[in-house]
Amino acid sequence: MGKKSVERNARLEQLRRDQKRKERRRALLIYGTSGFAAVALLLGIVLYTVADSHAKNKTREVGYVAAASSAATAAGCTGTVNDASKGSSHVSTTVDYKVSPPSSGSHNPDPLPDGIPFYNPASGIPVERAVHNLEHGFVVGWYDKSLPAAQVEKLRSIAADAGPRFIGVPWTRGAFPDGKHFVLTAWDRTQRCSTVSADVISDFVAKHANPSIEGATWDSPTAPESGAAGGTPDVSKDGPLTIPANGSDGTSSTAPSPGAGTMSLSPTTPAAAP
Repeated sequence: MGKKSVERNARLEQLRRDQKRKERRRALLIYGTSGFAAVALLLGIVLYTVADSHAKNKTREVGYVAAASSAATAAGCTGTVNDASKGSSHVSTTVDYKVSPPSSGSHNPDPLPDGIPFYNPASGIPVERAVHNLEHGFVVGWYDKSLPAAQVEKLRSIAADAGPRFIGVPWTRGAFPDGKHFVLTAWDRTQRCSTVSADVISDFVAKHANPSIEGATWDSPTAPESGAAGGTPDVSKDGPLTIPANGSDGTSSTAPSPGAGTMSLSPTTPAAAP
């Protein structure tokens, strides 16, 4: 073989080696980049999951305050506060609640009944019964005696359309703190407002009641007995019902009639609810 042929073959062999080297480099670059991207994606997913879990856990911590919406701000409302649990014992006595109003705590064994969305200012509804409703996944909208009459009427109207798990209840144990005269509570959750707002009530009920105002069945995020029914129908919007001692014919009557603040069907000895 001539010298030129040998040199040409050597150059061709070198070109082939160079080409293979370039192809290996390109493959390493492609696979290396893809591998790095996959690792980066996996790391991103892990970091997002951890951060999301941390954020969710933070929103469940006692003392956490969910920011007030624009509607809540306009109504003079605070954000919604995560309250410390005060227990859930059944008692047949008056409870000295340390927070006005309570969002948990000892309560009467018999919650307020289903079907009454609003109780009038002079109804004398026992606070302890309404607290039991909170345990069942209800939302209670408490109003104190300083809430203007027009606002009370507004609340009455809103309550009629706020869904079966909302109750408007008068608070008769003094004024609420900080000039707030209307307070929404769910179990371990509180939002305090200066005025009544349909949007604020709707939002609070949608987040904390069972079922939602749209009628969907879901568990309250906090209530221990979410979805349980109301209690004995021994009250009206005007207060506890009384049973006359005797009918017109001298026999005992069992037909209840509205009372003005006394309860023959005593709130201290009700039929127990879950």
